[in-house]
Amino acid sequence: MNMPPPPPPQTPIRLVALDLDNTLVGPSMVVTPRVRAALAAAVARGVIVTIATGRGPEPTEPFARDLGLSAPLICFQGGLVYDYVARRVLHEQRLDPAVIPVIVRLAEAHGWNLQFETPTMAYLPLHSNHPAELLEGLMRVAAWRRIDLLTELPETPHKFILAVHDPAERDALAAELTQRLGDEGLHLSVVPSHPILVEGTPPGLNKATGLAWLADYLHIPQAAVMAVGDNDNDVPMLAWAGLGVALDNASPAARAAADWIAPAVDDDGAAVALERYVLAA
Repeated sequence: MNMPPPPPPQTPIRLVALDLDNTLVGPSMVVTPRVRAALAAAVARGVIVTIATGRGPEPTEPFARDLGLSAPLICFQGGLVYDYVARRVLHEQRLDPAVIPVIVRLAEAHGWNLQFETPTMAYLPLHSNHPAELLEGLMRVAAWRRIDLLTELPETPHKFILAVHDPAERDALAAELTQRLGDEGLHLSVVPSHPILVEGTPPGLNKATGLAWLADYLHIPQAAVMAVGDNDNDVPMLAWAGLGVALDNASPAARAAADWIAPAVDDDGAAVALERYVLAA
């Protein structure tokens, strides 16, 4: 059951950060008319709206462009703040190149489904046990190809992803990955980002650090920021923002971090949050 909404913030919302998957769009990857209308109305009022996602800029930009959002995008769990209008990287953190062979070795030893991500491409190993339907479902808006991950990566990736076949396996994988990395002397940020995905990023990096950087860049105070999300990777930004909103389909951790629970993505929860805290203000 949804919690009673908090009163409108004393500081008007000037910056809104929306997670993409299962927040801004559902599994269909289509923005509904109500969400589209609420976003357009918020932008018309002068509110800056960005997308804060684990995805890279290549698959994220079409959504921003289609919705008329011109603000820099927060990608790779906060690892890249990208002005897609000017085609300019404003801020970024990439993995330490030294961790790449360690991750590849661990994935091969434990049968993990591994991929590395860069701004323009997701790279998978030459051979893996990714089921075809998983690739089709999660990567249909992203470019990807198979390479030798040890010798053919064209640039240092921003993050890596491990995928499971069964959502029930996800949290155990996250715990095992954290332990295995620690055994190797690596202390990366490890976070579940989707019911079947676990991601690894540089230490200390998360959506909150990316959102805080962007807010400072835009000279917007923390109290004037609203964040909307649904999963464990959204927890830091929901807690950091002046107003954090989780959707009703959110993970327990995201719900606990939020100030309010909006309706689920299938019920246009992102639009409801904008209507209540931006458009009704």
